[in-house]
Amino acid sequence: MARPHVEFIQSQIIPFESGLYGGARPGIACRTLSRDNESGAASTILKYPPGWRQDGAQVLAADEELFVLEGALEINGRVYGKHAYAHLPVGYPRASMASPQGAVALTFFSAEPRASSTPASPSFDARRLVEYIDTRTMPGETGKRKHMNSGDWDPSGTIHKSLFVDPDTGERTWLIGMMPYWSTNRAEIHPVVEEEFAILGDICFPLGVMRPGGYFWRPPGIQHGPFATWGGTLHLCRCRGGPFATTWVETDGPDWTPPYEPICDDATRQLIARAGPMDVEPNY
Repeated sequence: MARPHVEFIQSQIIPFESGLYGGARPGIACRTLSRDNESGAASTILKYPPGWRQDGAQVLAADEELFVLEGALEINGRVYGKHAYAHLPVGYPRASMASPQGAVALTFFSAEPRASSTPASPSFDARRLVEYIDTRTMPGETGKRKHMNSGDWDPSGTIHKSLFVDPDTGERTWLIGMMPYWSTNRAEIHPVVEEEFAILGDICFPLGVMRPGGYFWRPPGIQHGPFATWGGTLHLCRCRGGPFATTWVETDGPDWTPPYEPICDDATRQLIARAGPMDVEPNY
């Protein structure tokens, strides 16, 4: 996969650009978190202004996976409110799209999202469709995680919600929440890409304290951890390149006050420098 290792950045440093790459959805703004220059796949934050509407029925030449961070988005008359989720496969028809009050949505595309008019008989893989989930109300798992190869890892203090599993590749998307003061003495290694976005809370990595808006794209085979959280955290996670699994490595334990030492390219490092400190404690 032609994406560099980014770990981690606060997405707020990345400027929004006008329009969605590929030419679809004029009138919105796009913040690109990472992009594959070969396939056109990308991870983005899309901002829909109040009153935005899509004219005409459309399909995309890409999977679209979305998680609403703020506001509400309407697709085919269904309202996707805060923390609603969908995985819409290639060719899924959008008879209408709108955002009367505006919305901000974490959005992933499997290829460049080129739009075309909906054919008379639209075709998509229904096995890969997750049309709507209200993640607030869906049940969570609190025990062992089979997809992680949990072994004797103790998941106490964490909750997991599975959102999507690709029936062909085993790639998946899930939410993980951790309670305040949760920590682990173990580091992890995965055989596939792990991608993560921080929705709420804080988590202490060896590379710094990741806060809401934090993002990373980590290639396979890289050891990371251990971790700890002061106030608890909620993250959206994805794996790419096959099924998820974990090899565990014992360590001396987490650093609860790690300095920020991101892995990124020079252009991103300049954005970080201009933005100033992002790891800000509450002003009591």
